[in-house]
Amino acid sequence: MSQGKANSEPDPPRRFRDFLVLTSGSVAVLALLFITGAVGLVEFVTGAVVMTAGALAFYVGSAPSARKIRPAEVLEPPRPSNQTPAANPIADFIAALPLPALLVSPERQISTSNIHARNLFRLDGGAQNLPVALLRQPDLLAAAERVARDGANERVEFAQHGDAEVWMAHVRSGPETESVLIVFEDLTAVRRAEKARADFLANASHELRTPLTAIGGFIETMRGPAKDDKAAWDGFLDIMAQQTERMKRLVADLLSLSRIEFSEHRPPSSQIEIVELARATSFGLEPIAKEAGIKLHFDGPDQIINAIADDDEIAQVIQNLAGNAIKYARPEGEVQILVGTSPTMAEAATACSRQSEEAKRSLLLQPYAASGAPALWIRVTDDGEGISEEHLPRLGERFYRVDESRGGKIEGTGLGLAIVKHIMARHRGGLAVESLEGHGTAFGVWMPRLKDNASL
Repeated sequence: MSQGKANSEPDPPRRFRDFLVLTSGSVAVLALLFITGAVGLVEFVTGAVVMTAGALAFYVGSAPSARKIRPAEVLEPPRPSNQTPAANPIADFIAALPLPALLVSPERQISTSNIHARNLFRLDGGAQNLPVALLRQPDLLAAAERVARDGANERVEFAQHGDAEVWMAHVRSGPETESVLIVFEDLTAVRRAEKARADFLANASHELRTPLTAIGGFIETMRGPAKDDKAAWDGFLDIMAQQTERMKRLVADLLSLSRIEFSEHRPPSSQIEIVELARATSFGLEPIAKEAGIKLHFDGPDQIINAIADDDEIAQVIQNLAGNAIKYARPEGEVQILVGTSPTMAEAATACSRQSEEAKRSLLLQPYAASGAPALWIRVTDDGEGISEEHLPRLGERFYRVDESRGGKIEGTGLGLAIVKHIMARHRGGLAVESLEGHGTAFGVWMPRLKDNASL
């Protein structure tokens, strides 16, 4: 019982006065109603008894409790049994943060850190009051010293784990004098995106500048020294036409890549049949293979394979992979396009990209679909010179080409595999490569399929 409630209880004289006032007032109102004829004698007597009984109940019920109030109950309300005082609210706050964070004490020790900060700097999780020098970041330590001394907030960007990660440290004054609170923000993805954007612009500019320079040089020659040499013009015009076609292919690939990236977050919604689509796409590539002296072979199951996919984009995947295979196959060699199904995505990855024990391989795109989902796969192989191991992880990068490791100078935009990678990402699929130098290369893609006889 609180002190306010104890003081609010009326004393006996005041309670008796309230009883008299309530009783007399009620009887007076009933008497007035009886005199005016509003109520009869029976109603008057009944009302008087009820009102008196109510006033008496109020008088008895407002009596103070016989239990004596202890001083402890007056000064402090009781604490629930399950309520315990917080041991260290700052430590609880830092532990709850989703970002790495730590508190540096005035003695320049790490007094509190959460699990994210301990993992970032590989600190001993069970140790207490570690030296702040264990962070091993001179710029960060200098900033913490300045904030502890001056109280001005600072931000410091630094690399961690070699140059694999980039972090931003937000350094603020802590709750105690000369203490410092540091929260870390991961900028790795942002910096990689910035670098990729800069590299893309630089490579695109270079790829466009090369044919433009050639065309401009021939135009200048035809206007100047070869102005009257009409016989040489045919050769110049042929080269200019080739360079124009090169620019057209580059612009087409850039537009295609931009379109696919724009829609990558929206999964396809239409149902298509994969085997006939792959067969028709393979048939359309036969003139190109024949011109290059390459035998193109297609092999697919007799069963119907349905999938939720974009038919134009899947056809583009096959065209890009088979087109590269035709370019890099041996003279009079063979290119194979194989289609199949697997009970799970994990088994499909093995079926289309792990067929040679001696080959080196790289996973270029990890599929988003569940590993247990039913899957289909497409594998494209060539019998060319193969690709050395150091090049494999970078094959999905824009403009990255390894012509020197695959038989010499071959024209291309360097965007084909990047387009395949983005298409498969939209279809929640995977992309992998395996290659054995001197024996050939195989690219495999796999993605979810509808269960047998299932449809939308």
